Amino acid sequence: MDVAALYDEGLSIRSIAEETGHSYSTARRQLLAAGVELRPSGGRPMAADPVAEHLAALYRGGQFGRGLSIRAIQQRTGYGYAFIRTRLRAAGIELRDRNGLPRKAVA
Repeated sequence: MDVAALYDEGLSIRSIAEETGHSYSTARRQLLAAGVELRPSGGRPMAADPVAEHLAALYRGGQFGRGLSIRAIQQRTGYGYAFIRTRLRAAGIELRDRNGLPRKAVA
């Protein structure tokens, strides 16, 4: 898996580590070895893309009910959990909690 391409797509080092099954420090070392200039903490906003829109449609569901969970989308598409979550957030989707309710804002 090309860690530089994942980072360039907007994934964080932590997300890349999760996607590749490595530790944070290993993922960071791989990025530096690939000559990637690391972003400042906080990253940069990621624009939605056609994949994000497709994943958002699966998550939202149709007119007859709630959409799929992130885990169900993961099983259906083969994408990693962090990849899906990042793309959903890029598409402006409000994520649900384990009970299927919108997540509450942290005070």
